[in-house]
Amino acid sequence: MDFITSFAQTGAAFVVVLLVLIFIHELGHFTAAKLLGVRVERFSLGFPPKAWSKTIGETEYQLAWLPLGGYVKMYGEDPTAEEQVSPELMHRSFSHKPPWAKMIIVLAGPVANIIFAIFLFWGLTWFSGIGHLAPIAGHVTPGGAAEKAGLMTGDVITAIHDGQAIQYYDELETALSSAAGKPIDITYKRQGQPEARASLAPAVIHSKDLLGDPITIYDIGLEPLVPPVVERVLDGTPAEKAGLLSGDQLVAINGQALRTWEDVLNIIQGPRETRAALEAPTVRPLSIELLRDGAAMTLEITPELNVSQNISGQTTYTPMVGMSPRVEILSEPVGFFQAAYLGLADTLNMTKMTLIGLGKMISGQVSAKTLGGPLLIAEVSGESAREGLASLLRLAAFISVNLGILNLLPIPVLDGGQFVFFVIEAIRRKPVSLRIREVGQWIGMGFLGLLMITVFYNDIARLITRFSTKTQVEAPAVVDQ
Repeated sequence: MDFITSFAQTGAAFVVVLLVLIFIHELGHFTAAKLLGVRVERFSLGFPPKAWSKTIGETEYQLAWLPLGGYVKMYGEDPTAEEQVSPELMHRSFSHKPPWAKMIIVLAGPVANIIFAIFLFWGLTWFSGIGHLAPIAGHVTPGGAAEKAGLMTGDVITAIHDGQAIQYYDELETALSSAAGKPIDITYKRQGQPEARASLAPAVIHSKDLLGDPITIYDIGLEPLVPPVVERVLDGTPAEKAGLLSGDQLVAINGQALRTWEDVLNIIQGPRETRAALEAPTVRPLSIELLRDGAAMTLEITPELNVSQNISGQTTYTPMVGMSPRVEILSEPVGFFQAAYLGLADTLNMTKMTLIGLGKMISGQVSAKTLGGPLLIAEVSGESAREGLASLLRLAAFISVNLGILNLLPIPVLDGGQFVFFVIEAIRRKPVSLRIREVGQWIGMGFLGLLMITVFYNDIARLITRFSTKTQVEAPAVVDQ
């Protein structure tokens, strides 16, 4: 795929995702306003200048050129223009509605985004089922419990405990978690041999998750099998330039035989504990032996450094060639109502993680440098679109949750800030003074302005760092003659 096509796909995915989520948000405000008898004068997707509009009934429906937001303009919404509200239409005026009605209207937008995410997760789970990996041993860590018990790559784990049959690898992980560090017994089958049993005594590792919270890992030194077969080659990467194709089976890299995808990563990126280094490492040219349609061939690829950031805002460097593995997913069918429950659970979990991340950012535990703006969203949208519709819909659900939560923050000009004003109005039995609201609006606009500057700065800084980072290639060894 050439640069122009890739750029167009990225831009189209970004605009479509953003407009759909903005539409859902504003539709929430619009529907609540209509149901509560408020006259809606304009429903706009995007900000001016206007690209298209059509008036239907009492409402003008508008598309504008700047797809970074939208708005619903309600009659009598601006309290400074209260004198313009005619007596016969006072019952249709937003500012003349009781506080509870105004609270419902301002909350309807964020709530619509969160409900939309539930439906997306619901539909994805119902149509695709729950994805699992097969209970087949992949990379076996030297010195780990699995190796000590005699397990080898390719062994099929058939049962846990006293013969309890399993179908999926995560059933083994669940058993390890439930045992809380105690040994568990497994039954496994090796090709050409009878079933055997082994006892796995996990190492208890105290670590931290992506947000820096403490977690306990019960490590047996075993990964599920992901074979060294290429599924996707990213545009413009060393893998594409070298001619790597989807379906290529990697056999060896620099003479080292490959059995799993973890072997591939260990050679290209190094052991897990050394990946995402804080200093740019020197990369080694790779000689990759592979099978393509049964024919053996060799490709020469030099990795490039992927520049990213950790939760502390530190720049990290990881050697990559731009390929992803072919992962065989076992789909577990779920019913309509079970999918609804799982969709709700996924949304609640994502909401929880977003709130925790936001709290850690406010407290300084997570750096503001990790925030992304339109450029990052566009990039991720394009990548998701190229991976398929399901990936794009999952991204849309994630952004929808974040959009809903962002708008619920108690900041004037956001829905959450307006909600606070109306709560105060209900308690005081009179609206908050115009002076306080105006000051609040200016504070809120200042905060949003600072936020926009931060995310745009982060986006641009990421691009500058990415394009300015020069990959240092290890010099070839000199052989004495």
